[in-house]
Amino acid sequence: MSNNFLKRGEGKNTGDIKKYDFFSYFRKHTQYEKLNRKSYDAFISELLLRYSEAIVKENLELKFGVLGFIRIQARDLHFFNKNGELAKSLKPDWKKTWESWMKKYPDLSKDEIVEIKNKKLIYFENEHTNGEFYLHLWDNTTALVKFKSFYKFKAARKYCRMINEEVRKVPRTVFYYG
Repeated sequence: MSNNFLKRGEGKNTGDIKKYDFFSYFRKHTQYEKLNRKSYDAFISELLLRYSEAIVKENLELKFGVLGFIRIQARDLHFFNKNGELAKSLKPDWKKTWESWMKKYPDLSKDEIVEIKNKKLIYFENEHTNGEFYLHLWDNTTALVKFKSFYKFKAARKYCRMINEEVRKVPRTVFYYG
C-alpha cells in the first residue's frame, strides 16, 4: 500500500553547507579548549532556541553582525493578487481540505483522491489574527555582505510553529508589526 497523500514536497536539505562544515571550521580555528561534536551540537541547538525565543516571544529584532537583522513581520492576508489569481501567501488548511474531500468522494481511498485533478482546496482565513499572517524576515537591506541576493533565510518548522503558539495565547501579549 502506498502513501502518496502523505508525501512532502521537495526542498529539504538543499544547501551545500551543512552543520558538520561549521563544526569542522570551529575545530580548525578555535583558540580555546576544543569541544567534542556532541557538546558543540548541544550548544548550537541551545543558542538557536534562545535566539528564536527572543525573536518570537519578546518581539525582538536581532542583529547578526554584518548579516543584518532577523525579526517577525506581520502581513495582511490577501486572497487574490492583482491579476485575480489566488495569492501565493495563502496556505491550505489540509485538515479541513481532507475532511471536505472525504465527504465529496466517500467511496475512494486517499491515494485515489490524490490522483483527481483540480480538487478544491480550503485555505486558512486567519480569523484569530484579523486576517494577518506572520513570517520570519531577514532584513538583508541592512546586511553588509556581497551577493546577499543569492541567499535566503528560511526558519525551521519548529520556530514557525512557535509563532503560532504565541499568537494563539489568550490573552495575547505579543503583537508584531509590518
